[in-house]
Amino acid sequence: MKRGLYILFAVALFAGCGKVEDAVIGNPKEIAFSANHVSRGALTQTDIDNGKSSVYVCGVQNNSTKIFNNVAITRDATTGKWFPATKRNWVEGSNYSFHAYAYNTRNGLTIDSSKDGLEISVQQPTTYNEEAMIDYLLSYSFKVADGAMKPIVQLYLEHAMSLVEVYVVRGNMFDARLTKMTFENVYTQGSMKCTSQAVANSGNKNIWEVSPSGNNNVVYTYEPTTAATIGDERENTEARMAIMCLPQQLTANTKLTIEYEVNEKVTPESPDNFVLHHEEFQLYNYQPINYQSGHRIVYTATVDSGVNLEGVVAEWRDVDYIEGTVLPEIK
Repeated sequence: MKRGLYILFAVALFAGCGKVEDAVIGNPKEIAFSANHVSRGALTQTDIDNGKSSVYVCGVQNNSTKIFNNVAITRDATTGKWFPATKRNWVEGSNYSFHAYAYNTRNGLTIDSSKDGLEISVQQPTTYNEEAMIDYLLSYSFKVADGAMKPIVQLYLEHAMSLVEVYVVRGNMFDARLTKMTFENVYTQGSMKCTSQAVANSGNKNIWEVSPSGNNNVVYTYEPTTAATIGDERENTEARMAIMCLPQQLTANTKLTIEYEVNEKVTPESPDNFVLHHEEFQLYNYQPINYQSGHRIVYTATVDSGVNLEGVVAEWRDVDYIEGTVLPEIK
């Protein structure tokens, strides 16, 4: 199981410390970037720093001229800043607007940037494969009222997908082990259009229109070669799944099924007596009723004499912006 994909998939939107003028390194006339995404998800900061995935920039000068049109930027190891292959200089008196995106795999992913906004089409794997899940990131806008400022263009990247994690833990029984888990009837294909690109620190969000396509009949099955040990905490259980989902509405058909064995011996000294159990949950009965962009949903099933399932929703991030970071609006 790919470690980087299931460990708390989260995003930290991190703003650089210090004054803007202190951050300028090298030629201050050149437009330089900082791409911050400290993630424990499929796409990590180390991945993008080391060029495993490029960050792509869209930039507009004076609200009309595209100076960067889906242009890849990469990190300069010496300065730690990001540049395109062909550099451009700031123009004093001009205003600028930038945004960026990144992804961990292009398989099943298409991206279209036009005057109508940014639109992506996603096809997640149709069988359970954590390493093949698509993680797509979009930055907030960065706006500069006057090119004479020559700041580092700080790109704060957030998740566009939804993350669903399932953990099975045990209560007071002696031993328990998972034999099979299925997560069924979800859309794996669809398009997402960013209809509103928010400005960082404005208090607003990027707004997406999501249109699932195909059928929501995909079944993800996790069936370990040998029964997975069920621990007493999320941190030590081998019974877990992590799924990257296109944001979508849940239905009565969206189900989680758990098959597990419990050692029902009478005393610790008595012979082993593993008994097979089967439990099914309609997930729309457990928070949330839909999966939203940039959110992480954690289902925890506690197996004991019965099974209790809890669902928790959180924003898919670790740290918010540092207070006091201000990006000027274009007037």
